[in-house]
This record gives sequence, C-alpha cells and structure tokens, in this order.
Amino acid sequence: MKETNPTIQDIKAIRQMMEDSSKFLSLSGLSGVAAGLTAIIGAAIAYYFVLDKGTIIYDERMVDLYSNNTLSIRLGLFTTAVVVFIVAVTLAWWLSYRKAKKAKVSFWTHTAKKVMWSMVSTLTVGGLFSLILIYHENIRLVASVMLIFYGLALIMASRYTQRDIQYLGYTEILLGLAAGLFLNFGLIFWTLGFGVFHIIYGIVMYLKYDR
Repeated sequence: MKETNPTIQDIKAIRQMMEDSSKFLSLSGLSGVAAGLTAIIGAAIAYYFVLDKGTIIYDERMVDLYSNNTLSIRLGLFTTAVVVFIVAVTLAWWLSYRKAKKAKVSFWTHTAKKVMWSMVSTLTVGGLFSLILIYHENIRLVASVMLIFYGLALIMASRYTQRDIQYLGYTEILLGLAAGLFLNFGLIFWTLGFGVFHIIYGIVMYLKYDR
C-alpha cells in the first residue's frame, strides 16, 4: 500500500500540470485593482461633470425633467464609459504581460486567445445592446445590461483561466439584476460592480497567485 502512494502523487502532479498548461494563468491580480480604480474615477467624472453632481434627474425614458435635450448627457456618459473601458483593458494587458514576463512564460498563447475571444464576443453583444438602449434614450437600463453581460463574459472566460474569476462574474450578474430593479441607482451599482468588487477581487487574486 505504501508503494502506491508515490505513484498516486505523481499522477496528481501530472494532472495538475496538464490542467495548468491548458489555462491562461498570467492574468494579474493587480489588473483587477487597476480596473476597479479606473472605474471609480470614471464614475466620479460621470457624477460630478456629466450629471452635475447628481442634480440632473430623469423620468423612465431618460428625458431630463428640466429640459428635453439629453444628447450631451448621453454622449458624456457614453464617452466616459468608453474611456474607462480602454484604460482598464490597457492596464490589465500591461500588468498581465509584465507578470508573464517576470515568470518567463509566453503571454500570447492559444489559451490566451480563447480567453480574449470568450470575453470579446459576449461584451460586443452587450455593448451593441447598450448602444441600442442609449439610442432610444433608455439609459437607466444601461448599467444593468453592462453588468450582466460583463458577468456572463467573466463566467465564460473562467473556463480558460483561474476558476476564481467566475465568482466575480456571478457577483456582477447579481448587481446587474439589482440595477435593473432599482433604476435610479444604476451609477451606484455600476461603481460597485466595476469598481469596488473589482478591487476586492484583484487584491484576493494578488495575494493568492501573484506573491
């Protein structure tokens, strides 16, 4: 019985190596922290400058109760979201690339391409749907849609990277559903999902995998 123990351990080690080789493990926990901080800054800009410190109030069709012109507000919110997305993705790519380089492993692998495709395909659909909502001036649902589709993208990507990311995905979906129920607090749920919980997730991932 004792002689079989090393063999069992060897099989487990080989199996672990095979699982690791099929996953993208260069995703940096710091990228989550950076994305979260970027989202919080973007939300602050949207609140203080686009929504004039929260004094702009809308009805269910996102029509300003003080004026009927929402074009500048829609463009402001859309531009802020796009800039936040670009900055967050750039920082995530750079920090993950630096982690892979430090570990002396290849970054742009076949598995990394699978992660990217599973994210991009889902986020593209969510982004197009968000644009449709913006076009119809139904902006109060945009935060809900963005959170739900982002959560779905994370769950799909978790098949090819650390499974822990799926928990962030489920959290984003729950926040998105809550944002759909409490439409007047969309920016708050957006900040929690893309900001606060991203930072928490990033710290946990950094302590677990990056140190």
